[in-house]
Formats: sequence, C-alpha cells, structure tokens
Amino acid sequence: MKKLLAVLLALAMVLAMAGCSGSGSSAAPAPASSGETPASSETPAAEVDANINVMLTTSPIGLHPLKTNDSPSTYVNGQMFETLYRRTIDGTDYKPLLAAELPEFSEDGLTATIKLREGVTFHDGTPFTSAAVGYMIDCLKDPDYGSQRPSIVESIESYECPDDNTIVLHLAYVDGVLVAKLAHTNGCIVNPELDKTQDLMVNPAGAGTGPYKFVSAVAGSNYKLEANENYWEGAPEVKTVNVDVVPDETTAIARLKTGEGDFIPTLLADSFDEANSIEGYTAVSTPSSAIFYLAYRSSDTAKNDIMADPEFRKMLIEAVDLEFYTENMMGIHATHVKSIVGPTLVGYTPAMDEAYIAPNLENAKATVEAKGWTGTEITMLVSTREWHQTVAAYVKGELAKAGITVNIISEEWGTFLDDMKKDDYYDFGILSWSNVTGDGQQMLEPNFSTKNGVRLKYNNAEFDAEVEASARTTVLEERQEHMLNAVKMIQGDAIVTPLYSDNARFCYNSAKFGNVNLDKGGQFYLNDFTLVK
Repeated sequence: MKKLLAVLLALAMVLAMAGCSGSGSSAAPAPASSGETPASSETPAAEVDANINVMLTTSPIGLHPLKTNDSPSTYVNGQMFETLYRRTIDGTDYKPLLAAELPEFSEDGLTATIKLREGVTFHDGTPFTSAAVGYMIDCLKDPDYGSQRPSIVESIESYECPDDNTIVLHLAYVDGVLVAKLAHTNGCIVNPELDKTQDLMVNPAGAGTGPYKFVSAVAGSNYKLEANENYWEGAPEVKTVNVDVVPDETTAIARLKTGEGDFIPTLLADSFDEANSIEGYTAVSTPSSAIFYLAYRSSDTAKNDIMADPEFRKMLIEAVDLEFYTENMMGIHATHVKSIVGPTLVGYTPAMDEAYIAPNLENAKATVEAKGWTGTEITMLVSTREWHQTVAAYVKGELAKAGITVNIISEEWGTFLDDMKKDDYYDFGILSWSNVTGDGQQMLEPNFSTKNGVRLKYNNAEFDAEVEASARTTVLEERQEHMLNAVKMIQGDAIVTPLYSDNARFCYNSAKFGNVNLDKGGQFYLNDFTLVK
C-alpha cells in the first residue's frame, strides 16, 4: 500500500500546480459529523471585532448570480443576492426567503401563487416587488441574456403580477421540483433597473436584497462587502467581509496560523489535520450533496473518434478503480457512490447502484488487446485545482496499465469551464456538481439533457424524455422510476461514472465565530455566523 501511494503522489507532483500537499488520506475524526459546529470558548468582548477574513482557493468567475454557475462566485454572490426560497442547512427541506410562504397550487397543479415578503428593498433603496421576480423569469428565458441555468424556469409558461407582493405562475406542466429550482442561486432576484444600466459581473452595487452590500472588488484577487444594516431579517453580527483569493492552500493555512485568515470554506482532505491542529481554529468534515464524477464525450464531439464506441468508453471506466482511490486518498472525507444521482438526493433509490460499471482492470486489458487499442492516445481536460490534478494523475496511471495513453490538458478554472463546452478539444474530464437544490432531477437535467448539457453533450432523446417526465409529477415513486431509467441509460452508455460524494470541509476561527455551517450544497451564509462574546 505504501508503495502504491508513493507512486500516486509522485504522479500528482508531476502534474499538480505549486502548493500541492503530499500526504495521503486524513484519518482525523470529523469534529462535527452532524454538521453542527462545536461550541467555542468565550473571549472577552473587547477582544472581538466584527470583521471576517474569508479565503477562497479558486477565483470567482463574476458577481452576477444569473450569469455565473460556479461555487466560488456563489460564495460571494450568495451574501448579496437572495432567492425566493432557500434549502435548509440540514438539506431536508426548503424555507421561504424573499417569498413569504410556500406556493399555493391550484387543484390541477398548473398554477402556483406565491406571496412575497413585504417591506424588502434592494441595496439602493428600490422596493422589491413582484415585477423583479418576473424580470428574473424573463431573463432566464431569454437565450441572449446569458443565463447559466434556464432550466430553473423551464416549466413556467407565463406569469402575472396582480399586485406588488404577489406573483402567479402559470405552468406548462405539473412541476415536482418547482420550489427546489426557485431555491437555486442562479435564480436570485436582481434589481431590474441596475441590471439594465451597469455590469453586475464586475459592479453589483445596489443590485441585491441580501444581508451584505458590495463595496469593492479587484477581480480574481479581493472582494469587500459590508453589512446591510437595513436587512429585512435584521442586521448581521459580522459587519465587514474581506474575501481574498489565495490559490495556494498552504499559504491560506499559514494565514490561519498567523490570524490573518478566519475562514476557508473549501479545505482539501490532505490539509484537514493540519488545519484542525491550529489553536483557536476548528476544522469540520461533514457529508454533503456534492457529486464528483468522470465524464466521457461520445459521437462527433470528442477529439478522438474512438470515443464514439461505447465498448471503448466502458473499458476506460473498468480500468480505473475509483472506489480504491476514494478509500485510500480521501479516507473519511468522502464516500464512494455508484449512482450519478447520489444517496443524499431526493429521487435516489438503491436500484440506481445497479447501473454502476464496476472496475475490472484485467477485463479492460483483455479488451484493449483484443481490439488492437494498445497505445491509443486520448485527451483528458482538467482544471489546475489541486484535487483535479491528483485525480488526473491517478486516472492516467491506471489507464497506462491497460495500454491507453492519456494526454492531460490543465487549465485555470474559468478557462476550463469554458473549454469543457468545446467540440473536438478533449475526450473526457473531471466534473463536479454541488446539487444546491438537493433534487436528483436537478442533477440530470442541467448537466446532461440535450437542451442544457452544454459541456458533456450526451444528446439522447430517450434520456431527455425520462428526465422531463421525472419533473412532471409530484408523486415521488413516479419521479424515482423515471430518474432510475435515466440513470441506467447514461451510466449504461458509459457517459458518466461517479467518483465520490465529497464531504464539506472547512476551517474557521472558533475563538471568534460561532454557528458556522455549510449547507448540503456547500454554500455558507455569513449572516448566520455569530460573534463569540
């Protein structure tokens, strides 16, 4: 085992960016396995200030919640902008946010009336009304607007605003995931007039209703926010927010040790023990809804035409033991899963695990030899994120044992996300999905449907029909059956294979802050944080 891990780590160091850690899996127990952060010792009030220094290891793409769909952007945008609903921290339910209550549905399920919270204003003082919700719907439906998640409003055929505090949605079909979709951060409400007159990607000042207001930004480097003292739910305890982008996690942890940093929301498994040993700080590793997976191009969108052969794709999956990787490289910090719709999502059933293509290196070798594929070169596209590099090193090494040569393209995060959409550029890659909504249908439709799957481009009409049908009923058993059919289809075709369900790992200054939690989608809300008095 030691020799194997040494080989894996050597490969990782060859491919990884500077700053990659070299240890194996962490064996430290999660101090808050329930997701609740442990109690902190009290400090005198005079020693506590109301500023928080947040460190992100990946740069946000932009500050417009409707035009970005990456976690780093959401970490910042989620403090300034709000949705109609929000998933609870434990991931089991949804609570009204800008909506005053859950939708009231007509008897046939095709009309949803939503009462909105009264007395809410945007940061520039403009009243929040139903017209702003209608604007969000119009923007997401406009193909020229640049929305990253048009599927959020796909079931909404039309709407009307009978008054400022009510919006009535007329649905094209009974939508079993309407509330979940309206809780997605890509459906945040923005100030319509400011969205028309200023570039919210770089300057969102005045455009949100959330607990924090935009102050300044140096794109890709630093973001400053301040508390919205007029926030409808009450002014936050944390008053000023400084967000620094620190790509090297070793540097980020060093800042925790010197007290320059207070909070890292994404901590690598290899760094967990070190972070948890810092005096006055607490590291937490707790299950989340995030799914990490390998995605394979097929048909004429791949760089190598051989990817159109499903037997070749199946061989690629058989050659790599992802369960071994998860257990030996991630340890307690992740769980190997067999379905792309993971066990933490609404809609999952154990029958989905049967779609999993199990590792079988000897069978993969035999297939390569019988088909004359020895020496075949394929291209893997990954980001420069440290965990991407480590997985890529392992996959490359395992496929080499089967006789397949993997050429790796490593790109900065934003470029990687864009280039994943390109045809004839790569053959397979690593992707992840935080599953903000917590619903399995919202794993399948945005990522893999013909209309929305702009990166993988599965383009399967039968799959699309099953995914669509899984949203057109509120009966869970019916939804599960359609999702099961879709999972069997896409995994049986060797288009995706799940790697693991990752834990949310974070570290925070527990001498200064309490009530620090991430939801199951990995998002945090600074207005929930309290100051240790």
